[in-house]
Amino acid sequence: MVPSDGSKYANNAEDIAIEIAKKFNSKITAVYVLDDKLILPYEVLEAEGNEILKNISEKGKKAGVEVEEQLITADPLRDMKTIAKKANVDSVVISPHGKDKLEKFVFGSVAERVIKTFDIPVILIK
Repeated sequence: MVPSDGSKYANNAEDIAIEIAKKFNSKITAVYVLDDKLILPYEVLEAEGNEILKNISEKGKKAGVEVEEQLITADPLRDMKTIAKKANVDSVVISPHGKDKLEKFVFGSVAERVIKTFDIPVILIK
């Protein structure tokens, strides 16, 4: 699983996840979480999420890797483990940074929570 917010840091994590999936002949689950606590309208976040997931799928297709897209409305801090379990993933590739200061704080907190609470391998990408 590779959660993404579309930042350059998340793009690095996406690229590594695709490389790993290609090497092990597996697929990736790309996740964009619509955080209902953020100020932007739902439609804006949904459009951004769909674009980010489309870009990940296109990168995967070019590399010959199947990408399953998950656009989910949830609390990323609270629900990331549930998302991973429902998607039946065996590892997570994540960046601890986001696009701006607020997202760096939120995304960093998500990465920290993932590292502390997941019982599957977590690969942290700077």
